[in-house]
Amino acid sequence: MGRFKPNRAGYAALMGSPQVQAVIEGKADAVKAAADSALSDGGYRYEGHEVKEVEGKLARGRVVRTRTDQARYSEAKRKTLSKALGAARG
Repeated sequence: MGRFKPNRAGYAALMGSPQVQAVIEGKADAVKAAADSALSDGGYRYEGHEVKEVEGKLARGRVVRTRTDQARYSEAKRKTLSKALGAARG
C-alpha cells in the first residue's frame, strides 16, 4: 500500500464545483432559517441572521452569523444560532 498524497488542485476544483456549492448554500440557508424562526416573537418573523460567502485559500464557503442586536442577545442567552446548526444535517 502506498501513502496518501493530497491533491490540492483536485480538492479546490471539487469544492468549487457548482454541485458542492449548491449543497453548502442549501445547508447555510437551512441554518439561517432555523435560527431566524427561533427569533419569532408575537407572530412576527425577524431576520436577525445572515449568510455570508467567504473565500478561503482552497475553496469558497458560507458563514451564518448574527446581524442584529436581538440575534446577538438571543445567541448569548438562548444559543439560538448554535442550536440551529442541527438543521444543516437535514
